Amino acid sequence: MAKNKDTTLRLMNSAGDVKRFVIPGEEGYSDFWRRDKSPIESVELVKLLVAIRKLSTFIGRNVGEIVWSGMELDNALALDPTPIMGTYPVPAGKTDLMVGIMVQEAYKRVEWSERLREMLRLRVQPPTQYEYKFDMFFTLCESVYVDGLANKSVLGYYAEVARDWRIVKTLKSLIKPPTLSEMLHLWWRLAAHRDPELYKQGHSDLTLGGLVMRGSLDQYYSKPMQTMNSIVPALRHDCPALSSVSDRRDFRLDLYEKLWCEVLKNIRFWPGDRSDRFMIPDMGDDELAQEEAEQAAVKATIVNYANLIEAALPQKNRDFTDQIKGNVANFENVARVEGNDIVMLARNRVDRHLLHKLEQVVRNATDRRNVFNRGLSSGKIHSRRLYRAHTTGAVFQQKNHEFDMRKNVVLLVDATGSMADPTQWDQAEMIYQTLFTAILEYTSNARLFAYNDVKNACRITEIYRGGRMLTVLPHGRTASGEAIIATALNTRTPGKKTLLIHITDGASNWGCGVADAIKYCKGNGISLLTLGISCSLSAKQSLRDEYGTLVKFVDKTEQLPKLFGELIISEMRESRTPQK
Repeated sequence: MAKNKDTTLRLMNSAGDVKRFVIPGEEGYSDFWRRDKSPIESVELVKLLVAIRKLSTFIGRNVGEIVWSGMELDNALALDPTPIMGTYPVPAGKTDLMVGIMVQEAYKRVEWSERLREMLRLRVQPPTQYEYKFDMFFTLCESVYVDGLANKSVLGYYAEVARDWRIVKTLKSLIKPPTLSEMLHLWWRLAAHRDPELYKQGHSDLTLGGLVMRGSLDQYYSKPMQTMNSIVPALRHDCPALSSVSDRRDFRLDLYEKLWCEVLKNIRFWPGDRSDRFMIPDMGDDELAQEEAEQAAVKATIVNYANLIEAALPQKNRDFTDQIKGNVANFENVARVEGNDIVMLARNRVDRHLLHKLEQVVRNATDRRNVFNRGLSSGKIHSRRLYRAHTTGAVFQQKNHEFDMRKNVVLLVDATGSMADPTQWDQAEMIYQTLFTAILEYTSNARLFAYNDVKNACRITEIYRGGRMLTVLPHGRTASGEAIIATALNTRTPGKKTLLIHITDGASNWGCGVADAIKYCKGNGISLLTLGISCSLSAKQSLRDEYGTLVKFVDKTEQLPKLFGELIISEMRESRTPQK
């Protein structure tokens, strides 16, 4: 472990490489999952942006691209990096804040908030002196709505961090009460809390300083907050229950229109905040100018890095759909196929007893060859190097045995909905992790993939990277044909044959089917073997209909070494014949 002068702890591995950065006092939820960090500003901004983009995929497809403010990209969701700049790597607490801001802004985009704002403005047509208040009212109502959506998942914890940060920041810069800004932010804190009943307690000014310096706020805020509370159940429960986004938009439109008229009666003569030019024309100009200057400085920094960041950002996930359509006869039914890099760390499921048996099986299928390491200072004497005895003394050699499988080996695991049962998936993880570990012992370039259905696309994910087993959530329909072709396209090495082992529990039920995939593999030097695990009688028959003699069934894990041995030894014999 190392510690630098800015108190950042660097946890090192035995080779002296940094494994993790830990910043005491800045812990957060993201400490659990964010490991890829950098102390270099531009690199860290890239890494954090990539992480935020991955999280945004859990919100919806129409979130769009996410960039830092200052990076030019049309129709992108631009995040202001001001709160996180200055300390690198970015502490977990600030990462939580930026993720929370992204969650809130992404939900507003998914729920068409800006479109709703314009529609509501046309409907209520606020007078000029109330336009600033109207914008503030609409923004906070939508903030309560989107935070309620986030509270339905773990994203609510991040939204809570962003909400608290915004509220504290706003309350620090308030003018003499009552102000609409203070009332709405106090209401936001209650109405969007993860405790869905907290808002029923109503507002109560418990701040001692507030009582002494400003008097109780209850006399101003209780009544309008009670009015605002009337829409909380509808925002948190009724509106999200509607199925279409247009229905939810219309629902909120009616809700806000009625509420605005009621609230305006109470806040008509209040200023919005210090930026309300109609009510407070000259107050706070210096502070506002300073904030704008600070934001401009941050934006200039991002502009300087923009090209560097955009060049370092990874490209979007590869889309295999068009390539697959060009290799199948039934191209009208091809499902959309994309690469994916959203993964989770997998628990270690390797069965040591089964692994030992499988290693023996794989070893029997390999070709052994002798490799000599010569010019050593110890070992067995190498008679042809004896002339070095009087100079360097390096007259020894060592003979090692290497094992070659002659083929690229690729495992493809079915992680679709039929595997979602925890018992079924636990068994599948145990089998593929153990089998892959045995293969990896003798062929270091073996690769492991899984496929599932996410948002109407078959996602191909590599689940062994950097020496770590990863996993995905089993979900959706089974597009085995597309998954096999996409994996073959992604792993094919010219001049070398490939053994593609497909692990599944049932037949394909989506896309173009398997016949074209088998044809593609035969035509491109790819040996396709399918292992059916925990299959029902009907599933076995369906798999036989699809794969013919290319499928074998594993009813008990004890059968796997013998069955896999028969398959792989036969394949290795076949590979020793010259490739045409």
